Amino acid sequence: MAYSGGKDCTLCLDRMIRQGHEPVALYTTVTKRGFNYNHGIRKEVFKKYEEHLGIPVVFCETEELHNEDDMYKTLSEAISKYKAEAVCTGDIYREDVAAWNRHLAERLGIDLLTPLWNEKSEDILNEVLERGYKFLIKAVKTDYLSEDYIGREINKDLIEEFKKKGMDICGEDGEYHSITVDGPIFKTPMKIKFKTPIVGGGRAMSDVILED
Repeated sequence: MAYSGGKDCTLCLDRMIRQGHEPVALYTTVTKRGFNYNHGIRKEVFKKYEEHLGIPVVFCETEELHNEDDMYKTLSEAISKYKAEAVCTGDIYREDVAAWNRHLAERLGIDLLTPLWNEKSEDILNEVLERGYKFLIKAVKTDYLSEDYIGREINKDLIEEFKKKGMDICGEDGEYHSITVDGPIFKTPMKIKFKTPIVGGGRAMSDVILED
């Protein structure tokens, strides 16, 4: 499972488990400094996901997000180690992202599953909430949301605010990124603390540290 820590991939994981599939590993791409791309979540937080979800995490450390050779090497080793039969991603409608994932899956010779593909953003968000997941805003594009939104729990009231701003309410175009801390597939809630957001370059992002 390509896992960023956000709500969409968590819903994918939830669905796949309910359908009877066995998750053998989570996968994320991290910078040399140890933060995953886009969401900016520390490796030690991902290591904690191993405990809370009961699934091992595979890290691809690379100097750029879409370094195909680094990703191919890491994924091919993981597929062999865990005997994976498919790779799953949380793509919704971004064809450029989906095309990249299809290309990599073809090179790896493995099936690519995209459970959320072409679903309505509102339906996805409602399902995540109805399933009882708790997810917080981790980073934002400041053209859409100010840094004051960081750390807020996403709920139906906040979704209405998103609609009024004319943005994709799932943040599929990077309007925001989330971090999931609790829900049905969690053994126990994950306790985190948000640090002061860093603002610049049209983005705002907060580092999070573990409290437990």
